[in-house]
Amino acid sequence: MIFNILQNLPEKSKIKLDKKLRESLFSNKSVTEWSRFTNISVKNISRYINGTRSLPISLLNNLISIKKLDVNDLQNKIDIKMNKSGNYLNIGPLINIDEKWVYIGELIKGDGHIPSNFWNITFINNSETLINHVKGFFISLGIKQSQMTLIKREDANFLIIRSAVLAHLFNKILDIPVGKKGELNIPKFIISNKNLSIAAIRGAFDAEGSVTFTSSKRISITSNSRQWLIQMKQILEKLRIESRITEDKFNRERPIYRLLIFHKSNLKKFLEIISPLHPKRKDKLREILNNYTRHSQKEFHKRILLSIQKGNIRKRDISKNIHQSLMLVGNNLNWLKKKEHIFPYEKIVTNKGGFHKYKITEKGEEYLNKSLSFFD
Repeated sequence: MIFNILQNLPEKSKIKLDKKLRESLFSNKSVTEWSRFTNISVKNISRYINGTRSLPISLLNNLISIKKLDVNDLQNKIDIKMNKSGNYLNIGPLINIDEKWVYIGELIKGDGHIPSNFWNITFINNSETLINHVKGFFISLGIKQSQMTLIKREDANFLIIRSAVLAHLFNKILDIPVGKKGELNIPKFIISNKNLSIAAIRGAFDAEGSVTFTSSKRISITSNSRQWLIQMKQILEKLRIESRITEDKFNRERPIYRLLIFHKSNLKKFLEIISPLHPKRKDKLREILNNYTRHSQKEFHKRILLSIQKGNIRKRDISKNIHQSLMLVGNNLNWLKKKEHIFPYEKIVTNKGGFHKYKITEKGEEYLNKSLSFFD
């Protein structure tokens, strides 16, 4: 999605233009006339015109409006910084917030912060792969190696990117909080876009995710922000990946929340669609899938319905067809009958007892079709 950063940066932003562009913007009027027209002193407007002082962002926006300029004509021709300090950054005025931006944004939202003075962006992680990925992203935006510091500790690595311009953009456009984190938010333009929303989940998982082998095999994303996890759950629902959110208050002043994903089908889809970059978590998830033996309940229902669809219409025939016990098949037939996915259309009584013949209902056909696309 395209954003005009001239509409998203604070008033203190300073813009440096080359001589040709300045002359074009300030043409057709004398210094005195521009001073009266903009209500800026002759001394200051003269400095803006001759390039000895950077333009305030409000003045540049005003000139663009007066001259009826297309901002595309300024693309890659402006340098921006905040206040009098810091380095200029050649960026914009139009930027495309794509999957790369969103991924980095959610990484920092989970495992980083922006201080209240906007002096830098800090990313904290123990994965060198992710640290290098983040470094590469900021270098691609024009950040110099001298503007980044990597502090290595036993428990984690701290990557500090000194750019007030980018700190403001990540805060304004990608909604990364400043200072102490409260409830986190994924912007609507990300949630409404499939590729961007997938990148958001990828970033959140690489930052705050975990993979569990023992007991019920699962992946989780943990946060103090329930709203953040609810938004992720909504994205996953659109991708047909089932999840649930739990709350943990035990011995805590403030509860933490976990978004949990179970079952082979969901884990497989998560790996294929979300495609995490965190190397250890990605390897663990692959290992779980390669050694997964337990069938999810829905997958078992699917096998029973497919067996009925093939003509195995009584419990004993279904049991033989799917190689499961009569008791287990019977319990699941009862569940499918209760949910009106099947119905017993005929009861046969013999000298050895009786049995029912089953048919799939229209509701059952819908459930099966959903299961086919969900698991295959």
